[in-house]
Amino acid sequence: MSDFVIYVPLEKHIRQWLTATLGDPVMFPAYSNENAVIRSFTIKTPPGVTPVDNRSGMVAIRLPDSSSKPPETYNHLGKKGQIALREAIKDLFMRALWSDITPLCESKVGVNKLIAAWCESKGIDIDSVETVRQCFYRLRKQYAQNGINIKKFK
Repeated sequence: MSDFVIYVPLEKHIRQWLTATLGDPVMFPAYSNENAVIRSFTIKTPPGVTPVDNRSGMVAIRLPDSSSKPPETYNHLGKKGQIALREAIKDLFMRALWSDITPLCESKVGVNKLIAAWCESKGIDIDSVETVRQCFYRLRKQYAQNGINIKKFK
């Protein structure tokens, strides 16, 4: 991994989860989908564009090493590239939430308590628990609308 970073705005709960899970600055696994997105959409910094520095609500992400796009030269992620990366990160968050919480739904512990404990274990502040709970319920509802009942695994 290079020492070059890009800054990407993310929702608070996803930012907290990501940095607690993958460090600060975030370093994705070498062959991850997120690094593939970064490698695909990083460009040379356009003339007259000032590199983005660390601002509130942004997360630092290490640029992956690449022989075809050395991070020393290709270290700018445009707005559309940021959108693609944010979507990949949000998908990763939702998969992690889903795979961790869904098997536990069979227990007698309520989903709200499970999600609160999950947030605590993943570095997400207590004031974001409701947001995470809504993410989980929305996803579960979308499955239910397609005839897949995952409330209980019996």
